[in-house]
Amino acid sequence: MPELAAKSFHQIVFENAMQWPKRTYVHCIDQDKSLTYGDLYSVSNQAAQFLKSYDIQANDRVLLLAENSVENLAVFVSVLRYGATLATVHVEMNQSHLSEIINAIAPKIVLFQEGLGLEDLQESAPGVWLTLGEWEGDKHKATGWFAKIAALSDEDNIKTVAGPDDHGVIFYTSGTVAKPKGVIQTHATAYFNYDATADYLQLAPGDKTFDCRSYSWLSAQHMSLGAPLVAGATTIITKHFSQSRYFDYLKTYDVNVGFVVPTIVNMLINRPHEIHGRDLPHLRFLTSSSAPLLEEQWRTFEALYGIRLAQSCGSSEGGNTAAHLGADRKVGTIGPAQKYQDIRIVDGAGNSMPKGETGEIIVGGGMQQAFGYLLLDGSIERLPEDGHHSGDLGFFDGDNHLHITGRVKELIIRGGMNIAPLEIDSVLITHPNVADAGTIGVPHPIYGEEVVTYVTCFPGKAVSYAEIVAHCEGQLPEAKQPKAVYVLEELPKNPRGKLDRSAILTYYIENHAKIADW
Repeated sequence: MPELAAKSFHQIVFENAMQWPKRTYVHCIDQDKSLTYGDLYSVSNQAAQFLKSYDIQANDRVLLLAENSVENLAVFVSVLRYGATLATVHVEMNQSHLSEIINAIAPKIVLFQEGLGLEDLQESAPGVWLTLGEWEGDKHKATGWFAKIAALSDEDNIKTVAGPDDHGVIFYTSGTVAKPKGVIQTHATAYFNYDATADYLQLAPGDKTFDCRSYSWLSAQHMSLGAPLVAGATTIITKHFSQSRYFDYLKTYDVNVGFVVPTIVNMLINRPHEIHGRDLPHLRFLTSSSAPLLEEQWRTFEALYGIRLAQSCGSSEGGNTAAHLGADRKVGTIGPAQKYQDIRIVDGAGNSMPKGETGEIIVGGGMQQAFGYLLLDGSIERLPEDGHHSGDLGFFDGDNHLHITGRVKELIIRGGMNIAPLEIDSVLITHPNVADAGTIGVPHPIYGEEVVTYVTCFPGKAVSYAEIVAHCEGQLPEAKQPKAVYVLEELPKNPRGKLDRSAILTYYIENHAKIADW
């Protein structure tokens, strides 16, 4: 089968501007500002003139340090259109850590948003630092970098300097257990990820999406920056999630597809709004990513609001892995493999596992797989050619739907039995008083590890260990049932909203290990 060719971002921006010059590409609610595809074409051509004047070549890096804004997306797309490498870092990261990452990136140009406390980093950081400023339809009102490029020609006379295998995007992982890693996507893999996401979301030209997640994170880049771009759709953005206004935004902007994470789903469940799917006639679904939705969350949300949920999963390294939507949806699964993806389930020796049997999920190398890691010393580590070893445990069922059961590193081995913490969490969260659960394995003198769970309760509710045991009867074998349960006000999460089991284990060691009586 011949390999498919990736579209260049220069081609995408040009085609969109020719077809829909007055259609909005991005509207930022906080700014009350919009950028059309025609505007994007002009801005990106001016940006190309600027980058060429600084002798920026393929694989040269432009670093963007900014919150969600019209300007953020304009820079992102403009750098890709020119063919350089766009690097993004979460601006709320610890500054000493941020400084280390910036030096590893070694950008030729840094575009930064004022007012975020980033000015002090300039003295010890490489590159030409320029304030981002604001884009305005009236070039005389533009500020910062946008004022500089507003004076340049918007003629399309500079073609892309990059080939499909040149580096396109560098973004950073969340760094739950270790320091964040810089993940490098080529121009081709960025395109294939965006196109696969648009396919999963079933985006059509003119559709509207809504997102409140930071564009420094991969999922937001794919779903509400890249996918609308390749589909000719409109992306509606905010800087931060608002529980009280979330549904108002969906209604006001007549959104077709919205993006959430499990934490947002829980918040909307716990403090319900007087709204129903019938009040949002053009909203097809909300899709969740970053962590698996538990079946109880799924069913409760849909029953409460009459709004359809979808789910996808992926990784920084392997791209969009699996998703489901529509008639083939199976609640409790991740769904079938996405477009351009090859997924294998293997045992510890690398042997493929049959359907129904659990093993590590390997996302096959190819069209969506990242190029490699940018290490803190500035060197690049290539990813394995056979695919990304995700560290996730799972299996395919008879309908080729992927189930995720836990993490390899989080796997609890009790007396030789492999126990996936997520399996236990999924049962505990169905207790009417339990809002969230985080199960870990802790040292045990006989079994090697024992099962311990931390839970949070809904406001005004409580739960006892005896109630948890009774709830688990008939749903979990005795070996998988928690041998201790502790109640916390909040479970530790990483910046992307994922449960941080390593932090839970640390908390156990510091607070509860000494009282464990095995």
